[in-house]
Amino acid sequence: MTALAQPITPDLLMTPSDQGDVDLDVNFAADRGNWTGKLDFLLSCIGYCVGLGNVWRFPYRAYTNGGGAFLVPYFLMLAICGIPLFFLELSLGQFSSLGPLAVWKISPLFKGAGAAMLLIVGLVAIYYNMIIAYVLFYLFASLTSSLPWEHCGNWWNTDLCLEHRGSKDGNGALALNLTGTVSPSEEYWSRYVLHLQGSRGIGSPGNIRWNLCLCLLLAWAVVFLCVLKGVKSSGKVWIEAALQIFYSLGVGFGGLLTFASYNTFHQNIYRDTFIVTLGNAVTSILAGFAIFSVLGYMSQELGVPVDQVAKAGPGLAFVVYPQAMTMLPLAPFWSFLFFFMLLTLGLDSQFAFLETIVTAVTDEFPYYLRPKKAVFSGLICVAMYLMGLVLTTDGGMYWLVLLDDYSASFGLIVVVITTCLAVTRVYGTQRLCRDIRVMLGFKPGLYFRACWLFLSPATLLALLVYSIVKYQPSEYGSYRFPAWAELLGILMGLLSCLMIPAGMLVAVLREEGSLWERLQQASRPAMDWGPSLEENRTGMYVATLAGSQSPKPLMVHMRKYGGVTSFENTAIEVDREIAEEEESMM
Repeated sequence: MTALAQPITPDLLMTPSDQGDVDLDVNFAADRGNWTGKLDFLLSCIGYCVGLGNVWRFPYRAYTNGGGAFLVPYFLMLAICGIPLFFLELSLGQFSSLGPLAVWKISPLFKGAGAAMLLIVGLVAIYYNMIIAYVLFYLFASLTSSLPWEHCGNWWNTDLCLEHRGSKDGNGALALNLTGTVSPSEEYWSRYVLHLQGSRGIGSPGNIRWNLCLCLLLAWAVVFLCVLKGVKSSGKVWIEAALQIFYSLGVGFGGLLTFASYNTFHQNIYRDTFIVTLGNAVTSILAGFAIFSVLGYMSQELGVPVDQVAKAGPGLAFVVYPQAMTMLPLAPFWSFLFFFMLLTLGLDSQFAFLETIVTAVTDEFPYYLRPKKAVFSGLICVAMYLMGLVLTTDGGMYWLVLLDDYSASFGLIVVVITTCLAVTRVYGTQRLCRDIRVMLGFKPGLYFRACWLFLSPATLLALLVYSIVKYQPSEYGSYRFPAWAELLGILMGLLSCLMIPAGMLVAVLREEGSLWERLQQASRPAMDWGPSLEENRTGMYVATLAGSQSPKPLMVHMRKYGGVTSFENTAIEVDREIAEEEESMM
């Protein structure tokens, strides 16, 4: 006698207890990792954005470009370019859970923009860690009873050295003539730390400074350990404001995209965008107040105008501030705290740079490199340390200035413009807004859409043209770079731009058909583009994930959570909208 068949419960109606021992967790590459909490991502973004540039780049740019008036173009550039592009980069990373290279499954024709990002961030990481090495050098030098740059009379000092410590007369004026003199802190920086007298220029860098070489080695070792742990006016004023936004927020470097790729699918990056961008701006302004209060004090003490005290870039951190420390009681203590602060600011950004490179390459070759991520990270650190050894020579500062001026200048703007146009014009703003709606539960407003489509690319294009027309050669103090060095710097910037057409050529050659057909096919999203978790794939993304087991992601949600959340309701609404559009087109 045949046994009666047991009734079959439809998948959609089954509860988690009905599934027995079946593993209901559908996870993407488990070894990729995620943030352990929502605050981890937010704090990491803040650490990445608030870096050394907030301390020395923003205050000096504000001072030389009109002071308080500089805040007008700064906040306008923040609103037009900074915030919208920051949100765009976070959205791409979180939606796809992919790094700067693999994320171009969204439109393989533009994968060269991801390669350009890696080139830029690699060059920046090489010299940025050298700055951290300088910080470590001064940090160790502060562990004394008397700071070595406090007095003249050392072997590295010249006859021009004069201790810039004013002595007031009866009328409160300073009887101190600084004309033709050099402070002990400046000679300590240029003649002892850098040892510039041992080099005749960028073409003859001289010998390696072994103390700097060891500091650079320590800096890379610290960064490796961090990565090993893993994640868990005038036109000139406008271009200065734009570059400050890019340097400070890290837009276009791939770090934001990388950090967002480790988020959960429904992390509220809309809120995080405003917290980080506005918090970064406020931090820059507060840093400006703090720094220029010290410069004002020094100006008063020495009896000279502020413009004779203020210096740009490293000079502010390694000459002016160390000199200010000597005017305080317990000078070594305050000096140690200052350079320890710089160390923590720099390491967060440098960690993001290296993690961007490692994540991008491992996402391209996940089966080979993810299991060996620690070894691969170590190899990257060793390679970049060796490439940075030229920066530890007597003339290393000249190479650092060249890298700083050209590695992330016009090339970075070109990459950001290309990314913005590729995502909004080729992939489509409507598609992008739908993806964000599935992720966050709402579509971006008119402000973001207008900036992505018109304001951001148009503004950046105008600034790019202006920066080319008003090009100025590099210099360091009184040293003028030779023509071949300038050409090398320009080629450095052009190389990142050329990665974009090179990537297009590769993408087109991989397709079949006529040239127009190849371009169309290469510009379309890859078959597996979309959310990495199967449970988040809906509508056009259903069953397109490699190894997909279920064509109905909603069922996965039902099994896992026992109900439908507001995000799934949003996904259902998006599916309905897509279906209605397809019907109307038939």
